[in-house]
Amino acid sequence: MNLPQPEIFVAAALVLGIATTCQAVAPKLRIPALVLLLPAGFLLGSFAPQFRWDVILGPVFPVAVDLVLALILFQGGMSLGAIKLERSDRSVVRRLIWLGGPISCLTATLGAHLFLGLSWPLAFLLGAILMVSGPTVVTPILDFAKPEPRSRGILLWEGTLLDPIGAIFAVTVFQVVRASTASTPAEAIWAFLWSFVVAILFAGIGVLLAVLGVKLVRGNAKLGTQVLIGAVIAAVALANASAPESGLMTALLMGAATYPLAKRLNTSLERTTPFFDVIASIGVGVLFVCIAALVPSPDLAAVVLPAIAIAATLIVIARPCIAWFCTRGAGLSTQQRAFIGWMDPRGIVAAATASSVSAALISAKVPGSPELLPAAFVIIAVTVFVYGLTAVPVVRALKLSQH
Repeated sequence: MNLPQPEIFVAAALVLGIATTCQAVAPKLRIPALVLLLPAGFLLGSFAPQFRWDVILGPVFPVAVDLVLALILFQGGMSLGAIKLERSDRSVVRRLIWLGGPISCLTATLGAHLFLGLSWPLAFLLGAILMVSGPTVVTPILDFAKPEPRSRGILLWEGTLLDPIGAIFAVTVFQVVRASTASTPAEAIWAFLWSFVVAILFAGIGVLLAVLGVKLVRGNAKLGTQVLIGAVIAAVALANASAPESGLMTALLMGAATYPLAKRLNTSLERTTPFFDVIASIGVGVLFVCIAALVPSPDLAAVVLPAIAIAATLIVIARPCIAWFCTRGAGLSTQQRAFIGWMDPRGIVAAATASSVSAALISAKVPGSPELLPAAFVIIAVTVFVYGLTAVPVVRALKLSQH
């Protein structure tokens, strides 16, 4: 769609302005910025849909979303290098991912079938989308609530690692549901495994490019940041070209490996951190506004109550049970286990995945597909509001605050 140049500038100003305003005002209101970003994006899409970035960018929009997400996950992966986990805590993280993730998926699947009336394949796809958490939501909420380091570290590791795994799994399920790129379960499983192989390969190449490039510019923070961005985008783009949706895993592995390798080679990345923090902050704000603007308001009313019921099931029943079981025998206090059981927001990766797969399913005229994105948006919004607004009082009530 070719739009007049003034409308493109207005769209850019609106999205960036809304995102920055929400992020600047939120601390004054003593709430996480995410609580403001989601409704602001929805209002933009409802009252000024001609300025949505998917309208402005057209087919480039999903690519831009993937690249921004990759930069955010790379930054999240790098931050994990500074978080040391005890051996028992690593076991907790593994259980939360490989046991808790599937249980969340199945819980959401059952809820989608019972409350929304979706067919089992489409319900399973929504469940796969909703199994992810991620640094785009967990990090801002934890930064705001400031819990003690141990539970914070477990939650950050869980959210950051689960994001790309969940996204790849959701795309694999989507391929089966659409029955085009993967016409049999065996082909879907192969595509899932091949995505990991591709991600590991290009992450290794990207890490070498990043570390050697930063070493080459000899401590120049601006050029060092440029080298890191270039290496991430190059590795992610080539990975996605080789295996769809493998780019997010590539970015995460790059971030997790770059920090220790640079340290071993006596190459400092500390001066590039502030630059990447700014990039990640802008990316989170813009993406939340852009994705929320995609939700069609006419379809939203029909799914609000069933979607809230699914979110309540995940928050009140599934997550506490998952956390209580997965933290057994790890030496965590009852308060730490309770907080881990009260922190599982869904974020921008779930929203971006839902928007991309729902558009393809709608174009293929799959029954029930128009409800997918609105339902995902409501569930994401409910988890963000509930966890975002209760994180501080819960941390204080459990006496886990670092304030």
